Amino acid sequence: MIKVCIYTTVHRPDDVRVFHREAKSLAMHGYEVVLLAHADVTEEMRDGVLLKAIPRPKNRFFRLLSVFRFAWRAWRENAEVYHFHDIELLPVSVLLKWVTKKIVLYDCHENYPQTAYERVWYPEWLKPLLFRLISRLEPALARRLDAVICVVADQQERFDSHGCRTILLRNLPELENFDHAYANRKTPEPRLIYLGGLSRARGAAVMIEIMAQLRNSHPNISLLCLGPFNEPHVEKEIKVQVKERGLQDQLIYERFIPHERVADYLVHSLIGLIPWQANQQMLKMVFPNKLFEYMACGLPVVGSDLPSLRMLINQAECGFVVPPDDAKAHAAAIGRLLDDEKLRQEMGKRGRLFVQNNYNWQNEVSKLYGLYEELTRADSEV
Repeated sequence: MIKVCIYTTVHRPDDVRVFHREAKSLAMHGYEVVLLAHADVTEEMRDGVLLKAIPRPKNRFFRLLSVFRFAWRAWRENAEVYHFHDIELLPVSVLLKWVTKKIVLYDCHENYPQTAYERVWYPEWLKPLLFRLISRLEPALARRLDAVICVVADQQERFDSHGCRTILLRNLPELENFDHAYANRKTPEPRLIYLGGLSRARGAAVMIEIMAQLRNSHPNISLLCLGPFNEPHVEKEIKVQVKERGLQDQLIYERFIPHERVADYLVHSLIGLIPWQANQQMLKMVFPNKLFEYMACGLPVVGSDLPSLRMLINQAECGFVVPPDDAKAHAAAIGRLLDDEKLRQEMGKRGRLFVQNNYNWQNEVSKLYGLYEELTRADSEV
């Protein structure tokens, strides 16, 4: 049995891509999988994956130092394949590759050069410098590894242009997680839903204006936000604004929901929202996990008119796209769906069929298996 060590400093041990998609799939495919992550348990077997916890750092500075602890613990696992998920682990993983001569894979979740502009705690003068530094350094280091696993096409093109070996492994839903909830759904609650991390770039402030608009036309409708705020000070500011506007009953926040329960929340909602704001990252072609999970649960979608959302929602004919910063337009599209149950159901069914036929993990995971089998076979022949 080939041993795989997956490690992440940033993501939760039950992260959807890291654990539920990749780690569990590899374990089911016959690999011995160990996952190193910050967790509350010391060691635990979950769905065929052995989770080994590393103590949580006190702050961002200690998190940067913890990359050395992760590299040391990964080296001690003596695995045949090392598979890591965070850009901060890139330098030590290149070192791990040099020391062990084993297979090392970089799973790149984001277009990191663009995220430099999204981090609100960076000074404005620093952001273009970080953009250029990451644009050059990331692929230069990644080229020394065996492969880069990308999530969107333009990200793959960027690494390809620097001579990296890549595969495109998109964030797509596992249909079996949603089929049961969809088949057993009951009358939805009078609510909208947003799934995933919250920030100003992801529409946290616009949601307040949307719900203020809907309070007048649809006073019984609430918005449930499932996911944490990406920055604590933004969370504080947003919740103060919600209180000042008297929207505590309309805007409900829940930080962490186990992945296994997400589908139940979705099928008992009426409409899925993606009010992302235009910025360097969002204007790229991205494939948001939440969009496909809304579709898998038969929810119509109201999203911002950004390239990827426009393409996917229009292809699936499963909802409306509106100007990102226009809260009235968002509210109008939502109101149209709330007032027309037949339209809401038709769009929801079209979205679900679209995911079943085109965008699901069952079709996508074969690329991960293919990469592993090719690399491990070649390694054994050396």
